[in-house]
Amino acid sequence: MNTVIDALNFRHACKKFDPARKITATDLNTILAAARLSPFSFGMEAWKFLVLQSPDIREKLRPACWDQAQVTDSSHVIAILARPAQVGPGHSYVAESFGRRGLPEDATTAYIEKYRHHMETEVLPRMSLYAWCSKQCYIALANIMTTAASLGIDSCPMEGFEKDRVEQILEIDTRKAEVAVLVALGYRAVQQPPRRRHPMETLVEIR
Repeated sequence: MNTVIDALNFRHACKKFDPARKITATDLNTILAAARLSPFSFGMEAWKFLVLQSPDIREKLRPACWDQAQVTDSSHVIAILARPAQVGPGHSYVAESFGRRGLPEDATTAYIEKYRHHMETEVLPRMSLYAWCSKQCYIALANIMTTAASLGIDSCPMEGFEKDRVEQILEIDTRKAEVAVLVALGYRAVQQPPRRRHPMETLVEIR
């Protein structure tokens, strides 16, 4: 079977981690490399990956995460932060990001204008900049979990947390970044439960 599908079959939302087993620095760096290489709309990369390995920090964090044991029993927790303030039309970060492409000035200006138009007509009428950035963060989340699974490492994506409390505990300057999602990483303590998925024919339509 395809190795990617093997990894996806291995992956599940692990609820019980073995606290004695730790991820090696090499494997953690591989997982973070996958996060960094993930796509972000318009190449904005308006995210940050906060790696939480300190037991003290995670003990403080656990009550703000519905007291979920994954926070303290896993090897590491990654908080994926969105940086919505940087991607607003007209922000200097947007111009700097397009400038990295090394295009002629007129082409760069045209791209910036296309970005501004898209954000103002398609994105902002439907959602906040935080919501838009969070959508991108979930792409990185998927790559983190799939890469971890390819290394035999378990994961658990976590939306069950109190955002304001988590940001206070982690001392995040919310003018610059906000928590989008958490993911716990480590090794399972019990057997993976049966996989439940709807059949392909009910989910896929080809036209």
